[in-house]
Amino acid sequence: MRLVHAAELRRLASAAEASEAAGDISAALASWRRASELLPPGVTQGARVAERMQALSAALDGRGPAPRKAPAKPTSGRGKVGAAAAAAGVALAKSKAILALLLGNGKLLLLGLTKIPTLLTMLIYARWMSGSGAGFGIGLVASIYVHEVGHVAALRRYGIEASAPMFVPGFGAFVRMKQYPTDAHEEARTGLAGPLWGLVAACVAAAYGLFTGSAVALSVASVGAKINAFNLIPVWQLDGARGMKALSRAERFAIVAVAAAAALFARQWMPALVAAFAIPRALRADATESGDRGAFGLFAVLIVALAVVGSLPASVRW
Repeated sequence: MRLVHAAELRRLASAAEASEAAGDISAALASWRRASELLPPGVTQGARVAERMQALSAALDGRGPAPRKAPAKPTSGRGKVGAAAAAAGVALAKSKAILALLLGNGKLLLLGLTKIPTLLTMLIYARWMSGSGAGFGIGLVASIYVHEVGHVAALRRYGIEASAPMFVPGFGAFVRMKQYPTDAHEEARTGLAGPLWGLVAACVAAAYGLFTGSAVALSVASVGAKINAFNLIPVWQLDGARGMKALSRAERFAIVAVAAAAALFARQWMPALVAAFAIPRALRADATESGDRGAFGLFAVLIVALAVVGSLPASVRW
């Protein structure tokens, strides 16, 4: 079969291989995803690209080996000095990578605010919430916004294009994926990224409230944590349903136990709903055999942490 987009496919393959050699797995995934969209269904190249994407995704999560890089050139007799310089260079590169990650996430948080549809729907949502007070409305909208940006950041990490968040009063917010995850592991981690970022936003509000004695900030933290915990319920298109897809049957039953314990000790009913809806998911036959320890650990930590933050006093009615 003659491929219509042969030249573009070669360019994307070269770009993906160059990104892999440079250690930029996210960029490599983005190139392979664009290439997969140009391939007609059923061709051998499509299956190979899908396999490569799954391997890169596993490497990105630590579930598989890192892609091979070009071998380093042999050093001369000044090996010790060269090795020390190389080690310093690696440490510097890691520091730059961490700094770039922090700056990139900060830039991503600000980027959505430059989009008129996002900013406009945020203002409408905040106005809709203003009956509970302007401070509470703005704080809760900011918390939901951070949650959605978490999804966008995780999707972009896997090379998946996504829109900026959009708000719908009475419903919440959402992002639109322009591409889809390669497998259940990507879907689980991109789904759980929203509650993870939401937890961070709730913890920031809680710290500010405890430090300043602000009842509004504590209310934002408590309600925000409850909203993120609600998203962990494994039903419909909620984040918890996506998180469950990568888990084995044993891991799913462990989530039931963790959620039930969190509901009991934190005296929160949201984790109880997570446990109740996780039981039928654990009994389904679509559990993965190998499971996903990373996704399971994140899911369990989120349940417990959000239950704790959600137990803070919320003096504002909403």
